[in-house]
Amino acid sequence: MYRTLKQAALGLALSTAALSVHAAEAHITVWANVDPTLSLLKADGSVLPDAVQMPYRAGQGLGSWSERVRVFSNDTSMDVDVRLAEPAVLMPKVTAAGATNIPLAVSLNGRELGVAPIAFTADQLFLGAIPGASIEMPLTVAQATPGPIAAAGLYDGPVSLVLAQRASSL
Repeated sequence: MYRTLKQAALGLALSTAALSVHAAEAHITVWANVDPTLSLLKADGSVLPDAVQMPYRAGQGLGSWSERVRVFSNDTSMDVDVRLAEPAVLMPKVTAAGATNIPLAVSLNGRELGVAPIAFTADQLFLGAIPGASIEMPLTVAQATPGPIAAAGLYDGPVSLVLAQRASSL
C-alpha cells in the first residue's frame, strides 16, 4: 500500500510538472486617457497615432503629415477652444554639428493653431452628421518655413493639442 501511494504521489507530481511546462501566459498593458467632455480622434473614431514620420525630400524640406479627425463631445451645443500646449518644434536628437530646431505649423480645418486658444463655435463643428461628433476636419503638421534642412540626423518633438469646452457660447 505504501508503494502504491508513493507511485500515485510521484505520478501526480510528474503530471503537475508536465502541465506547468505546457502553460502559456500573456500580459497586456491596457491604458486610456479619459476626458469625459471632449476627445480628438480620427474621423472613424479610432485613436490618433502616438508617433508619425514626416518625410524629408532632399533640397525641398519636410513633407507634411495630415489626418482626418473629429471632435467628439458630451455636449454639442458648447463651443470648443483649441490650442497647442507649447510651440510645435522638431528638436535635434542625433544630428550633425550645427543642427537647430525646426519650427512646425499645425492647423485644424485650415486654421493655424498656436498657444493662444482658437475658438471653434458649436455651429461650425457640430452640424449633426454623427451624434456627438464634429464634422470631419484635416489636422495637418508641416514645416513652418518650407526649405532644405542643413544638418543631417534625427529630429523629434511633441505636437500637443489642448481642447476645452467654453463655459458659454460665442
